[in-house]
Amino acid sequence: MPRLHRWMLLFSLLAAPTGVYAQDDDAMNFAPVSVEEDAESKAELEEALKAYKQRDFLRASLILHRLVSRNEVAATAVEQKSEYTLGKTLYRLGLFQASLNFFDRIVQAGPDHRYFKATCKWLYYLSRKISGDPGLLEKIAKFTPQDCPAEFRSELAFLVGQFHYVKGASKKAIENLTQVDPKSRYFPKARFLQGISHVRLEQPKPAVEAFKDLLRATVESDDVTEDLRYFNQLAILSMARVFYSTGQFNTAVKYYDQIGLDSTLWLDSLFEASWTFFRMNNHEKALGNLHTLSSPFFSDEYVPEGPILKAVIFYANCDYERTKQTISDFRLAYEPLRDEIKGYIESFSDPTEFYDFLTKLQDAGASMSPRVAQILNAAFQDKTLKRINAYVRELDKEMDLIRRSKSTWSKSQLAQQIVQETEVIKSLAVDEAGRLAKQRLKRVVDELNDLINQSIKIEFEVASAEKGILENKLQGDAPAQRGRKGTLYATDDEHIYWPFSGEYWRDELGYYLYTIKSECGR
Repeated sequence: MPRLHRWMLLFSLLAAPTGVYAQDDDAMNFAPVSVEEDAESKAELEEALKAYKQRDFLRASLILHRLVSRNEVAATAVEQKSEYTLGKTLYRLGLFQASLNFFDRIVQAGPDHRYFKATCKWLYYLSRKISGDPGLLEKIAKFTPQDCPAEFRSELAFLVGQFHYVKGASKKAIENLTQVDPKSRYFPKARFLQGISHVRLEQPKPAVEAFKDLLRATVESDDVTEDLRYFNQLAILSMARVFYSTGQFNTAVKYYDQIGLDSTLWLDSLFEASWTFFRMNNHEKALGNLHTLSSPFFSDEYVPEGPILKAVIFYANCDYERTKQTISDFRLAYEPLRDEIKGYIESFSDPTEFYDFLTKLQDAGASMSPRVAQILNAAFQDKTLKRINAYVRELDKEMDLIRRSKSTWSKSQLAQQIVQETEVIKSLAVDEAGRLAKQRLKRVVDELNDLINQSIKIEFEVASAEKGILENKLQGDAPAQRGRKGTLYATDDEHIYWPFSGEYWRDELGYYLYTIKSECGR
């Protein structure tokens, strides 16, 4: 079952909501650096700090940049404070990437820089503004929780844990994620990533415990945000998947049933429950769920595995005509889609050109055809790609902010340096996004190829079975009685049996039962 085998590889979540307020820390005390300072540099720094306190950030940034530019590496106390303050100043100007560039100098200098620890929380602030920067988490991972002020340690532990999670270092991820305080806004997300990390390590019991912690946190919260509701449903779905993977199908079904129709995860739970019912030999319910997925309400959804499961169930009940029809419908719908996506991949060898093409499709919005929308969704459903896409747009916004400015500051050496560096960073990000998009679409093509190959195998099995039936008839042999009986369902006081008449009703979704009797042995 491809989807359930791949699910743990597809989770990659946004670190936290945006809108974090950045506070200054000029009152913090640091050990002095014994390097001789010239009086002129000290005077310039004092002038810059005065401008900063008066919120004249443009003037402050020019003075600070002049001080920082005198040497390639900030060695003196004045230069180090100028470097640090320039990072803060650019943050205040809304030039987040430029701010990160100067803070990165401090990170590269390491603990020997007198403002190394103070930089920790500013990287946290920046992670809320430009979370798509591929190297930001790596920079944050240079710090330990003790390097940051106490009020930021949970946030740091989460971000470092997330870094190791993305890298696939599950044990290190768990080590950091367990340090997130239960009162932190990051606690639900930390427990989710911790649970997935245990799944990767094939440790179902601690995985379930982590998901239970997540459920308790979402239920007991006084402020149930939309974000918390989503993680509540994600925890339930994750537990269902763990129980499915361990063969506890009845328990898995109970958790799948807790995903409501109003949840964005409902279709995932419905489809995955179909596999669970199939493994439980409850073909009526499995086909009923697939019947819901084929309703007009979900005509734009991308669930190519559905017809394959449907064909497998028909085949298991020796209903070969329906098996062949299902396979035929699947191939008619998905072979052209596979070929179209493959054509797009082969048409753009350059990742940047491919990214630009996909961006234009995304910007087209409602004018896109359903087929192109499916292709676009397949490419942009990955969370990492979404973050990089948002990151590129943030870089564009920051460069436009400078280019459209009429102030003399926009013509300064600092402004031109920021634009040049941001353009280089953007080109690298666009190339990475294009490469990642091609990788995701190639994976979609590979998956469709795999499903098409499965459909061919099913067709071969059907042909072989029909040949055997014909040979038995010619030889006069009686067929073996090996079929399963159809299930008859009784109704209760709250439900009635209502035959499907070809019209779908929203309040019936998820409750369909497909009456099927085995043709095997007839």
